[in-house]
Amino acid sequence: MSQPASSYSGVIATGANAYHFPHVAMLIASWKTHNPGLPLVVCDYGFTAEQIALLKAIPGVHYAPGPTPNYDHPWEGKARLGTYLESYRQPWEVLVWIDADALFLHPYPDLGDLMAGYDMLIDAHIQSVGEIMHECNREVLQVRRDDSYFSAGCWIARRGVLLENYSQLCTKVKGKGNLWEGDAFVAAIYHEKLRLRTVNGGVWHSRGKTSLHTCEAVGLKAYHAGQPVYVLHANDGYTVRPDGRRIFKRPELALIQDHYERLFWAEIAPKGFSRPVHAR
Repeated sequence: MSQPASSYSGVIATGANAYHFPHVAMLIASWKTHNPGLPLVVCDYGFTAEQIALLKAIPGVHYAPGPTPNYDHPWEGKARLGTYLESYRQPWEVLVWIDADALFLHPYPDLGDLMAGYDMLIDAHIQSVGEIMHECNREVLQVRRDDSYFSAGCWIARRGVLLENYSQLCTKVKGKGNLWEGDAFVAAIYHEKLRLRTVNGGVWHSRGKTSLHTCEAVGLKAYHAGQPVYVLHANDGYTVRPDGRRIFKRPELALIQDHYERLFWAEIAPKGFSRPVHAR
């Protein structure tokens, strides 16, 4: 007899290099606020020694080291997610990936219930493969022009799918075309013929191609057509601070970012780690 969906265990994973550490800090604060019951794995795509020490000192965060020398592009590290997860020894059945430049704004519903009967819960792009993927990668990855493209910025998958093919296909197209890591991600989904639960990208994952510019901010929450935005992704509509941190051009969304940055340095960062000048 299969286990009831509510018994499923989950883990959240993200990753970045030193330049994007300000985003990791905000993401950690949003995770502590909304999904602290799910362990967080932070993959090292090139952190500094001080950043590594800080991550290791935060309860609930599992620091996942990369190879030495590390990958020369964070996208390659992201596609090798399965390798990083090998260092996480606790059992898990459902994986949540979230890009480091995104924030959690609401607690996730039960992951087992969400995934029951599906391999992945994913945000379908508004454009097709033919509109996004360069021909050089379509030929290598053998995907159709009229196939749907999927966002790799935030997704949920059951254990045992995607990761191996994601890694292998990324190797074939590394550095080719425009979004080679995302192309490999999409191709892996079609290669395995995964059962997908597609969700309204404007609600679950608010980004530049969905509701990032139209969602309604209510305090530290965001909604689209009255439905909660679970993940707010700073992949469009932003300026960049000298330390690399992205700042939403929409003031009400920038206030949300500021809150989680302050929260991280005031309540989460262990004593002995000083807040960078640009984060004050």
